[in-house]
Amino acid sequence: MNKYIKFSTLFLSIFLSLASIDASQSSELPKEKITLNDLNQLKDISSIDVSHSANLMVYSVSSVDKKKDHYRNDIWLLDLNNNKEKILLKGNHWVGKTRFSPDDILLGYLAPGRGKYSDYQQIWTINTKNLVKRQITRLKANINDFEWSPDGKKMILVAEFKTSDKKTNKNSIKTPEPIVIDRYHFKQDRNNFLGDERQHLYLLDIKSRTTKQLTKGSSNEILPSWSPDNKKIAYVTKTGDMDRTDNYDIYVLELDSIEDPIQLTTAPGADSASSKPQWSPDGKKIAYLYGGDPALVWYALTELAVIDLETKTNSILTKELDRNTTSPQWSDDGQNIYFVIEDNMKSQLAKYSLKDQKISRITPPNYYISGWEKNYVVRNGKIGLILSSTYSPDEVFFYDDGNLSQQSHHNSELLSSRKILETETISFTATDGEELFGMMIKPANFDPSKKYPLIIRMHGGPVSQYGLHFRYDWQLFAANGYVVMVTNPRGSSGRGLDFQKVIFADWGNVDADDISQLADYAISLGYIDENRLGLGGWSYGGMLTDYVIAKDQRFKAATSGAGIANILSGFGDDQYIREYITEMGTPWDNTETWLRVSHPFLNANKIVTPTLFLVGEKDYNVPLIGSEQMYQALKHLNIPTELVVYPGEHHSFSTPSYNKDVLERYLAWYKKYLN
Repeated sequence: MNKYIKFSTLFLSIFLSLASIDASQSSELPKEKITLNDLNQLKDISSIDVSHSANLMVYSVSSVDKKKDHYRNDIWLLDLNNNKEKILLKGNHWVGKTRFSPDDILLGYLAPGRGKYSDYQQIWTINTKNLVKRQITRLKANINDFEWSPDGKKMILVAEFKTSDKKTNKNSIKTPEPIVIDRYHFKQDRNNFLGDERQHLYLLDIKSRTTKQLTKGSSNEILPSWSPDNKKIAYVTKTGDMDRTDNYDIYVLELDSIEDPIQLTTAPGADSASSKPQWSPDGKKIAYLYGGDPALVWYALTELAVIDLETKTNSILTKELDRNTTSPQWSDDGQNIYFVIEDNMKSQLAKYSLKDQKISRITPPNYYISGWEKNYVVRNGKIGLILSSTYSPDEVFFYDDGNLSQQSHHNSELLSSRKILETETISFTATDGEELFGMMIKPANFDPSKKYPLIIRMHGGPVSQYGLHFRYDWQLFAANGYVVMVTNPRGSSGRGLDFQKVIFADWGNVDADDISQLADYAISLGYIDENRLGLGGWSYGGMLTDYVIAKDQRFKAATSGAGIANILSGFGDDQYIREYITEMGTPWDNTETWLRVSHPFLNANKIVTPTLFLVGEKDYNVPLIGSEQMYQALKHLNIPTELVVYPGEHHSFSTPSYNKDVLERYLAWYKKYLN
């Protein structure tokens, strides 16, 4: 234990309503098993904010519009003093970020504009009392982010313009112009081919609704935040050829002299690339995420750091923690910094005390807070946050004076009538001595004297983790009679730098072995039928599926979603050209490395597992070609296989019926080959 950082767990009393108690214990009524039709009844919670008085909370609820086959957003308002709730905005196809004005009266949010601005994302406000809505920007640009000034008189905006923005009439039959490409990084999932788009900062005067451009040039300026005195803006950008570097740094712009922004951070890595710089209450320091060694690309840790604005000296506060951290925020008194810590299947809200240099966990380990976006807000020592458990999807909670109380129950009614199966934690030791951790869900009425088919699922990333939170797909598989197992193999996050970088330029080696050894462990328990082993995953999970079945012939069914096995042929076809060359070098200089990570395709003749491939037609993250080539290889070899392509979809799908179709095909494929 480092002498500068000590760990403690806050005494926490949990007050939860009966609806949030273990769903398998809370009712005497007969419960039905989870079914495929339940998917479209589940609600997704996101985009939380807490008013400055800490009396109000707002959040987004996403649900399925079955008639239109799309997702819709409702924005809910909670009055914490009066224990009342209401819908502020209902039935929107899409509503983005929501933020309270400093006086709590207005709520700003992102949504498509009206009339000639309908093709652009604009800023709107709604009065939380009389519900009057107003569009307060009119820019022919997509506004991707905004922040109120502390005095509520202005906003800082991130607006994305194209130099050659030519909108085509929707009813026009004119032949589209050729796509001319001259960028190094020229493709991005959901953005298709990239052109001259740039994101710049604009200042909006709330009263006059006039805007002033603050930044310009060939770079993108993102993630702005206001200084407490309303005079400065901290933001994140990278200079030079932005397509060839990931060297993000924090800059500070004084609104009285916008021509000469001050560069704060100078490390070569991606500092604060995914999280806004956070001003201390006195305006003298900024908390941010230190990006680590750029040579390690996505394997580097993100660590909590603080930089002094006057001296420009920084301190990495969680250096000895050896874990990824996200989403920093100062306490109102400036004595603590809150952040999310990812640690071996757990993700908890914590705080760092600047006074005694101690880290304290705020939320208990059985509640999971996502680190992908900022799912908590601290106001006056009180915290609104979004949490999940293995028994319940995300819901809204409120933390006050050591007490954690559940505030929303959007999924409680459905889950109270369903038999939610227990998620057990497991661990086993690999042949090289490394202890690996994971989870398991058994079917209802499980009988250890019987033999069950096994489904192993693998996460994407590769640098991410499976955590202790609700997974509808695992519950669905278990409800259909399968034992479901997962592990976080080498290369996963949550176990420290050495653990997650071990697969650097060596995909499908030790991590694939870890999956095979999970199967060994499962068989050793005595209730798994070794002749009915299945596996699958999406993104890197789909890639890892390909790696495993090319080495381990025991599996009788596989589903590979949005993966690629012939990495060499994917060069230049996805959005990761910079990262791949950093990790593996160029194919002409490091041919052996590229051939090694292309092992599944080059050894397709060793695959005997019937495999289902699924992919979005417009996926530029892991493009269609990866699934096409593996399908073609197995088809040529007369191995049972199918390829399912989802029209117009990207790496993650935005059409509810397609998301349901994926799971329906999973179940049919596993049933065909494992039963």
